[in-house]
Amino acid sequence: MKAPSRLRTPNPHLGAYYAIVTSTFVSLVIVLAMFEQLGWGQALLAQTMMIVPLGLYLLIAASTRTHDVEDFFVSGRRVPPVYNGFVLAAVAVGGVGFVAYTGTIFFLGFDALAIGLGWVLGLLAASILFVPYLRKAGSYTLPGFLGHRFRSPSLRVAASAMQLPPAALLLVAEIKIAALIAAFFLPVSFSIAAILIAALIAAFAILGGMRSLTWTGSAQFLVGAVGLAAVVTTISVLLTNVPAPQLTYGEMFGALQNAEIAAGIAPFGPAEIPNALPGAAPLPALKPFLQAFGFLSPFDFLVLVLSLAFGMAALPSLLVRSGLTPSLAEQRRASAWGLLFVALFVMTAPAMAAFAKLVMFRDIALAPTSSLPAWLGELSQNHLLQAGDANGDGAIGAGELFIGRDAVVFALPSAARLPFVLTVLMATSALAIALAASAAHLFTLAASLAEDLYRVYDQRHTLPQLVAAWAAIAASALAAAVFLIIADLDPLAAALLALAFAGATFFPTLLLAIWWRRFTKWGAMAAMSTGFAVMLIEAIFGGAFGLGRPGISAPLASLIGIVLALAAGIGVSFYLRPPSKIEDDYREEMRDPNGETIYDRAQWRAAAAAAAAPASEAATDQ
Repeated sequence: MKAPSRLRTPNPHLGAYYAIVTSTFVSLVIVLAMFEQLGWGQALLAQTMMIVPLGLYLLIAASTRTHDVEDFFVSGRRVPPVYNGFVLAAVAVGGVGFVAYTGTIFFLGFDALAIGLGWVLGLLAASILFVPYLRKAGSYTLPGFLGHRFRSPSLRVAASAMQLPPAALLLVAEIKIAALIAAFFLPVSFSIAAILIAALIAAFAILGGMRSLTWTGSAQFLVGAVGLAAVVTTISVLLTNVPAPQLTYGEMFGALQNAEIAAGIAPFGPAEIPNALPGAAPLPALKPFLQAFGFLSPFDFLVLVLSLAFGMAALPSLLVRSGLTPSLAEQRRASAWGLLFVALFVMTAPAMAAFAKLVMFRDIALAPTSSLPAWLGELSQNHLLQAGDANGDGAIGAGELFIGRDAVVFALPSAARLPFVLTVLMATSALAIALAASAAHLFTLAASLAEDLYRVYDQRHTLPQLVAAWAAIAASALAAAVFLIIADLDPLAAALLALAFAGATFFPTLLLAIWWRRFTKWGAMAAMSTGFAVMLIEAIFGGAFGLGRPGISAPLASLIGIVLALAAGIGVSFYLRPPSKIEDDYREEMRDPNGETIYDRAQWRAAAAAAAAPASEAATDQ
């Protein structure tokens, strides 16, 4: 029988280990910057910058491999708060946030802040409403928690099935971002890159489960944070003389407005734009950065904020990390760290977008087509943007500069005339965050398939617990890679749809399961099924029942689903018999912050009973 979690102490040398990891990466960047000045080619610089960290991640995953079930699913419940916060932030932002959100701000300006606000509000809501109670419950998966809360295997299976769309959508979105980066900077095609990325994250998950994902994810967060901070701070110093981009980019708004006016950008309203959010294809940035409610109406803005907040609060890939710390108090601190890191990124992304828009439009507004800046030719050759004098006026206006939404973060260092090594540094950072997020979504998906579907149906447990998890991880990774090879997917649209699914399906159910005593198993089934059905109709037919614009229809459908799910859960719970005493006792114990996790105590009692059974049989035989 294992020691209680209060005696599980983290490795005291973790700080030193990750200081070494960070120092190694910083040293690599400095050495490659020197080699660039000595004449190294861009291809060799890019390959070295990206492949060395990948080897480091594999080394960390291999060194943290485990065959212990508790280590595999909850990292032994001994992750310090700050490291859990690292991975929480990496999973919440992901490669989609790092790349697509920043590009969305470039095109939408003020309006895109709805996405960042939704993330932050969602993490705050989860840390207050759900995380402490899920930590006390201690279940390995979110469907497992619902099954234990209501003593219902059927509810557990249903929750696992309904968890598939959001987890799978986020998985393929993150793999696509990572594969696009790898295919652009490394000598591989997109299809090969998708297969390699899927194999890599599967290796992380199979070697040590949640334990490996936590420690590789911490290293990936540090690589992402160092790379982002180095590039954005350098540009901030060049433009504002102050190394604090989050606080100083506002000083450039006057210059940015002048550059936009010179490039021919004028205000417009949402009625003039068919799509509320930019797609992945290259398009011109025609909205003034500071104009409020140009792409989005005030109603659209509010819908997007609320939908993302509910979806982020109920996202299974984040909630499963609630049980990794040694105590409930430390999990609260982990949530606070994660919220802080996400908030810092949400404040940094607008600075990146503002910097990119300023340097691009300032340069093209001042230059005739006969003497365009060198970075424009470089980025055009690399297919990051397209530009041409379509109207023959001898200059390139805003309507003639087409840039991909997901290319903005990689175009920024070149447009700011920084060394190529910093462009690759930004790409390596984005790749690191995308790997951390995709591995987390893969593990969430596969762990639920193994624990909540296979093991519930296979009562004889034909496959050992870890073998079933390994098989589910490999199958899920392979399916995601094959899907990306044969299907075209917009990562941002997929992520928004995934969060809409998570919010409509799980937010009402979790809210009522934790906070309402009268909530029953059938009420939970009705709430989940209603929210999921609304989102399934939206995903298949689109349009939020004719009420929403493209880009906002899924968030609007999610809010409709949440309202209907709450009504269904409450109505069914009142109509049928009240919950049993066992269910009520579980809820009361879950809401008590003191003591060990409920799941661990149940495991210890089962282990003690199994150990006592042979002794009892021997005594009977005598």
